[in-house]
Amino acid sequence: MHNKQLKILNSVMFIDILVAFIAIVVYKISELFNYDAYGFKEVHEICGFLFIIMLIFHISYNWQWINTQIFGKKPEKKKNY
Repeated sequence: MHNKQLKILNSVMFIDILVAFIAIVVYKISELFNYDAYGFKEVHEICGFLFIIMLIFHISYNWQWINTQIFGKKPEKKKNY
């Protein structure tokens, strides 16, 4: 149903989490050397916010799968009139 959108969303979510991880690592390392890299902390926070927004879309696109796998509900069949 949403396969193409999910492939794009999953890829962007992966890149977002990777950037957030790298940003916080650089920020923490820069603290050890007394270097001001506050911008990396901001990047980390922005990536976290974007990840939450994308997570909402991810869950909504996968809601039917969640209902069947987690909650044990059978998918409703469409009626043809």
